[in-house]
Amino acid sequence: MPSVVLFTCELVNPGGHERLMVREARYFKSRGFDVKLLVFKLDKRALFGYKDLNIEILKSKSKIGKIILLRKKLKKLKPDLVIAQSYWDAELLYLATLFTKIPYITHLHGTPFWFDNRLDLRKYGFIFRDVFDEIRNSLYGHREFIPKNPKISLKDKFILNIMATLNYVAVRKSKKIITLTNQLKWEIRKMYGKDAIVSRGCLDPEILNYTPSRDIKKELNLEGSRIILSVGRLDRRKRIDILIKAFSKLYEKYGDIYLLIGGVGEEEENLKSLAKDLGVDDRVIFLGYIPEEDLFDYYASCDVFAFPSWTTSGITPYEALAVGSKVVWTSEADEPVLSDPHVFIADPTVDDFARALERALNTNVEIETDLSQYTWNMYFEKVYKACIDVIGNK
Repeated sequence: MPSVVLFTCELVNPGGHERLMVREARYFKSRGFDVKLLVFKLDKRALFGYKDLNIEILKSKSKIGKIILLRKKLKKLKPDLVIAQSYWDAELLYLATLFTKIPYITHLHGTPFWFDNRLDLRKYGFIFRDVFDEIRNSLYGHREFIPKNPKISLKDKFILNIMATLNYVAVRKSKKIITLTNQLKWEIRKMYGKDAIVSRGCLDPEILNYTPSRDIKKELNLEGSRIILSVGRLDRRKRIDILIKAFSKLYEKYGDIYLLIGGVGEEEENLKSLAKDLGVDDRVIFLGYIPEEDLFDYYASCDVFAFPSWTTSGITPYEALAVGSKVVWTSEADEPVLSDPHVFIADPTVDDFARALERALNTNVEIETDLSQYTWNMYFEKVYKACIDVIGNK
């Protein structure tokens, strides 16, 4: 039986990255692999209710201690392959697997250009200097969140250049790179000089014929109203502030619309204050964390699903489309379903997003969307083939 370790530093927020990891573990288990998850930090909410996962929490307070502990564990397990869930994970894996024969592949759901400066300065490293402007100028969100010439101390410049070099080497050492969109594949080629495999799919096949078990509008006393729904982690990159401001422009014109926001995160209190300051808090409802088993009932209840997030891809808009909802998606998206009549594209600005929300609310779409090519199995089949190729060439 081949063995695979799925590694990530933290499995704590119930978001797309976390959902993919637990799904990946279940998929490889179904294909006969011995699967183990290794993490340094775990919040069980990020498991989306799955209890059949073999997870071990490695406890160490220092970065060096984490590398040593991870190395010891991997040498003991002797897996055929390790799968990193991000470039941060790849950096630790590179150091932990030095001078061993343990191979790893890496999921790159975003390069360092997809994280603002509070989270990552690697993109400013000397090693990426020649491609910085080209990548930054390629997307609205990159220009919005990433300043071209931030003030960085000499100490931080020294550290970021070390981390950028480590990042470059660690990603290049990956036997395979899996990414989500052609934009990301282009960025990976520019930054690391490596070709990535683009894989798409994030739906359970049974969801394509989903029948709601709950009437969410009735439960929330919103019968006869129209719902705009957003679900995701509440952080700056998700641009929920843009959504609330856009909603405020429709608030007076449409007295029957409500904005429901599902998810938790560091921006929650700021967003609640924003809704109050704009005078729309009586029709903006914060739902908190929505359990996986309830999620599709919320999708089915909404008239429009809003996805203003700074990303080229996303799981939640696919899920909303799967139950027949209309979706407002940012112009940064790089997905094959964007031409579907259920999808309304908007620049991530308040005015453009408000216009797109209004179009979506007032458009009746009768055509059904065929999403049969975008299931989890379709996604993981490509990942599986990449893994088998690496294992076969050890």
